Amino acid sequence: MKTYIAIDPGKEGFITIRHDNGLFEFIPIEGCDIHNLALKFQQLHLSKDVFAVMEEVHAIFGSSAKATFAFGEINGLLKGLLIATGIPYQLVQPKTWQKEIWINQDMVVEHKKVVVKDVERTRKEVNTKQTSFNAVKRLFPDVDLRKNERCRNWDNNKVDSLLICEYARRKNL
Repeated sequence: MKTYIAIDPGKEGFITIRHDNGLFEFIPIEGCDIHNLALKFQQLHLSKDVFAVMEEVHAIFGSSAKATFAFGEINGLLKGLLIATGIPYQLVQPKTWQKEIWINQDMVVEHKKVVVKDVERTRKEVNTKQTSFNAVKRLFPDVDLRKNERCRNWDNNKVDSLLICEYARRKNL
């Protein structure tokens, strides 16, 4: 079997490692020691058949220049670690992995009021965070989705990285 590394980049992003025995390991990017992460990636590459998938991200409209720069820095650093350690990787757009993982029963649709040419209309929007949470609870009901044991709420970055990992496994990347 193969070991998969799934990365949801960002300051509060998460890395999910699905080991070849089916067990998961979660690493929060925030506060992560990059040197130790590089050693971990190197160890995985040397001892196992490993493949990484990272969510393809772009600057977020309306974000400050400082936030966008920090986001790009983390994204580039993670790509650099994969390249430096020799781990093959693929970038995947959110809509691509979501289409593979989500099913109709997971979908949470919200109705939003918008004004177009002075006419108020209702538009349907998918709540991606809640939909991903529904999918991960369906697929992995026993996985703790909190950032750490002190947190009460699930972490949407951890949820996304776990679902990206499942996407990679299903596609046998």
